[in-house]
Amino acid sequence: MTCWKTINLSREYGFHRIVIVSFLTMLMTFILLYLPLNLVYSNIPLTEDGLVLFVLTLLVIFPIHKLLHSFPLIILRKQVKITIERTIFMLPVISVRPKCLLSKPLIMLVLITPFVSVTGFMLYGCALFPQYIHYFTIIIAVHLGICVSDFILLKQLFKAPRACIVEEIDNGYDVLINN
Repeated sequence: MTCWKTINLSREYGFHRIVIVSFLTMLMTFILLYLPLNLVYSNIPLTEDGLVLFVLTLLVIFPIHKLLHSFPLIILRKQVKITIERTIFMLPVISVRPKCLLSKPLIMLVLITPFVSVTGFMLYGCALFPQYIHYFTIIIAVHLGICVSDFILLKQLFKAPRACIVEEIDNGYDVLINN
Protein backbone atom coordinates (compact mmCIF):
# COMPACT_ATOMS: atom_id res chain seq x y z
CA MET A 1 0.00 0.00 0.00
CA THR A 2 1.13 3.50 -0.72
CA CYS A 3 0.10 6.72 0.88
CA TRP A 4 -2.10 8.72 -1.50
CA LYS A 5 -2.43 11.70 0.82
CA THR A 6 -1.83 12.69 4.43
CA ILE A 7 -4.59 14.86 5.83
CA ASN A 8 -3.56 17.18 8.65
CA LEU A 9 -6.23 19.82 9.19
CA SER A 10 -4.21 22.06 11.50
CA ARG A 11 -1.31 22.15 9.03
CA GLU A 12 -3.48 22.65 5.92
CA TYR A 13 -5.97 25.15 7.32
CA GLY A 14 -4.48 26.32 10.60
CA PHE A 15 -5.98 26.07 14.06
CA HIS A 16 -7.14 29.69 14.17
CA ARG A 17 -8.87 29.50 10.79
CA ILE A 18 -10.77 26.38 11.84
CA VAL A 19 -11.83 28.08 15.09
CA ILE A 20 -13.02 31.19 13.23
CA VAL A 21 -14.96 29.13 10.67
CA SER A 22 -16.41 27.08 13.52
CA PHE A 23 -17.54 30.20 15.39
CA LEU A 24 -19.08 31.73 12.27
CA THR A 25 -20.83 28.43 11.56
CA MET A 26 -22.28 28.45 15.07
CA LEU A 27 -23.54 32.00 14.66
CA MET A 28 -25.07 31.43 11.22
CA THR A 29 -26.64 28.14 12.29
CA PHE A 30 -28.33 29.75 15.26
CA ILE A 31 -29.66 32.64 13.18
CA LEU A 32 -30.83 30.47 10.29
CA LEU A 33 -32.44 27.88 12.55
CA TYR A 34 -33.88 29.96 15.38
CA LEU A 35 -35.70 32.50 13.22
CA PRO A 36 -37.81 29.98 11.24
CA LEU A 37 -38.52 27.91 14.35
CA ASN A 38 -39.52 31.03 16.25
CA LEU A 39 -41.92 31.92 13.43
CA VAL A 40 -43.41 28.42 13.36
CA TYR A 41 -43.91 28.36 17.13
CA SER A 42 -44.66 32.07 17.55
CA ASN A 43 -47.79 31.42 19.61
CA ILE A 44 -45.89 29.41 22.25
CA PRO A 45 -44.03 31.48 24.88
CA LEU A 46 -40.41 30.55 25.58
CA THR A 47 -39.55 29.44 29.11
CA GLU A 48 -36.24 29.59 30.95
CA ASP A 49 -36.74 26.94 33.62
CA GLY A 50 -34.37 24.41 31.99
CA LEU A 51 -31.23 26.51 32.32
CA VAL A 52 -29.33 24.03 34.51
CA LEU A 53 -29.98 21.14 32.11
CA PHE A 54 -29.02 23.38 29.18
CA VAL A 55 -25.66 24.31 30.77
CA LEU A 56 -24.97 20.66 31.64
CA THR A 57 -25.74 19.67 28.06
CA LEU A 58 -23.34 22.29 26.74
CA LEU A 59 -20.63 20.94 29.04
CA VAL A 60 -21.02 17.35 27.84
CA ILE A 61 -21.77 17.96 24.15
CA PHE A 62 -18.13 17.53 23.11
CA PRO A 63 -17.60 14.23 24.98
CA ILE A 64 -20.92 12.99 23.58
CA HIS A 65 -19.75 13.99 20.10
CA LYS A 66 -16.55 12.01 20.52
CA LEU A 67 -18.39 8.94 21.83
CA LEU A 68 -20.82 9.04 18.92
CA HIS A 69 -17.85 8.71 16.56
CA SER A 70 -17.21 5.27 18.05
CA PHE A 71 -20.77 3.85 17.72
CA PRO A 72 -20.56 2.74 14.06
CA LEU A 73 -17.23 1.07 14.82
CA ILE A 74 -18.60 -0.72 17.87
CA ILE A 75 -21.72 -1.84 15.98
CA LEU A 76 -19.53 -3.25 13.19
CA ARG A 77 -17.33 -4.94 15.82
CA LYS A 78 -14.18 -3.00 15.02
CA GLN A 79 -11.67 -2.53 17.79
CA VAL A 80 -11.71 0.97 19.25
CA LYS A 81 -9.41 2.52 21.82
CA ILE A 82 -11.30 5.03 23.98
CA THR A 83 -9.26 7.04 26.47
CA ILE A 84 -10.73 9.49 28.96
CA GLU A 85 -8.63 12.24 30.51
CA ARG A 86 -9.51 15.15 32.78
CA THR A 87 -8.68 18.75 31.98
CA ILE A 88 -8.10 21.75 34.21
CA PHE A 89 -11.82 22.37 34.62
CA MET A 90 -12.43 18.68 35.47
CA LEU A 91 -14.24 18.13 32.17
CA PRO A 92 -13.60 14.80 30.48
CA VAL A 93 -11.63 14.80 27.24
CA ILE A 94 -12.38 11.68 25.27
CA SER A 95 -10.13 10.33 22.55
CA VAL A 96 -11.53 7.71 20.16
CA ARG A 97 -9.07 5.88 17.92
CA PRO A 98 -9.79 2.84 15.78
CA LYS A 99 -7.21 0.07 16.08
CA CYS A 100 -7.67 -1.00 12.47
CA LEU A 101 -7.67 0.46 8.99
CA LEU A 102 -11.05 1.80 7.85
CA SER A 103 -12.59 1.83 4.41
CA LYS A 104 -13.68 5.11 2.86
CA PRO A 105 -17.45 4.52 3.39
CA LEU A 106 -16.88 3.48 7.00
CA ILE A 107 -14.77 6.51 7.93
CA MET A 108 -17.37 8.75 6.29
CA LEU A 109 -20.08 7.07 8.36
CA VAL A 110 -17.97 7.52 11.50
CA LEU A 111 -17.51 11.23 10.74
CA ILE A 112 -21.18 11.97 9.96
CA THR A 113 -22.78 9.96 12.81
CA PRO A 114 -22.50 12.64 15.55
CA PHE A 115 -23.93 15.36 13.29
CA VAL A 116 -26.91 13.29 12.20
CA SER A 117 -27.73 11.88 15.63
CA VAL A 118 -27.33 15.03 17.75
CA THR A 119 -29.00 17.33 15.21
CA GLY A 120 -31.86 14.88 14.71
CA PHE A 121 -32.32 14.44 18.44
CA MET A 122 -32.33 18.21 19.07
CA LEU A 123 -34.74 18.91 16.20
CA TYR A 124 -37.02 16.23 17.63
CA GLY A 125 -36.73 18.03 20.97
CA CYS A 126 -37.75 21.28 19.26
CA ALA A 127 -40.88 19.62 17.93
CA LEU A 128 -41.66 17.93 21.24
CA PHE A 129 -40.93 20.89 23.54
CA PRO A 130 -41.37 24.10 21.51
CA GLN A 131 -41.12 26.26 24.63
CA TYR A 132 -37.39 25.36 24.72
CA ILE A 133 -36.48 25.99 21.07
CA HIS A 134 -33.96 28.63 22.09
CA TYR A 135 -32.00 26.05 24.11
CA PHE A 136 -32.22 23.38 21.43
CA THR A 137 -31.09 25.72 18.66
CA ILE A 138 -28.11 26.92 20.71
CA ILE A 139 -27.10 23.29 21.33
CA ILE A 140 -27.48 22.49 17.63
CA ALA A 141 -25.40 25.54 16.70
CA VAL A 142 -22.61 24.68 19.17
CA HIS A 143 -22.57 21.08 17.99
CA LEU A 144 -22.44 22.14 14.36
CA GLY A 145 -19.45 24.29 15.23
CA ILE A 146 -17.81 21.20 16.72
CA CYS A 147 -18.60 19.28 13.52
CA VAL A 148 -16.79 21.77 11.25
CA SER A 149 -13.52 19.83 11.35
CA ASP A 150 -15.43 16.63 10.56
CA PHE A 151 -17.00 18.30 7.53
CA ILE A 152 -13.62 19.58 6.31
CA LEU A 153 -12.23 16.06 6.65
CA LEU A 154 -15.27 14.66 4.81
CA LYS A 155 -14.62 17.11 1.98
CA GLN A 156 -11.03 15.87 1.76
CA LEU A 157 -12.15 12.24 1.78
CA PHE A 158 -14.69 12.78 -1.02
CA LYS A 159 -11.74 13.50 -3.30
CA ALA A 160 -9.98 10.27 -2.31
CA PRO A 161 -10.08 7.20 -4.57
CA ARG A 162 -13.08 4.95 -4.10
CA ALA A 163 -11.19 1.89 -2.90
CA CYS A 164 -8.89 3.65 -0.45
CA ILE A 165 -8.23 2.74 3.15
CA VAL A 166 -7.91 5.37 5.86
CA GLU A 167 -5.53 5.09 8.80
CA GLU A 168 -5.63 7.50 11.72
CA ILE A 169 -2.23 8.79 12.73
CA ASP A 170 -1.15 11.09 15.57
CA ASN A 171 -1.76 14.39 13.80
CA GLY A 172 -4.23 13.47 11.07
CA TYR A 173 -5.12 10.71 8.64
CA ASP A 174 -3.27 8.75 5.98
CA VAL A 175 -5.26 7.81 2.89
CA LEU A 176 -3.77 4.56 1.56
CA ILE A 177 -4.31 2.91 -1.83
CA ASN A 178 -3.29 -0.47 -3.22
CA ASN A 179 -0.61 -0.50 -5.90
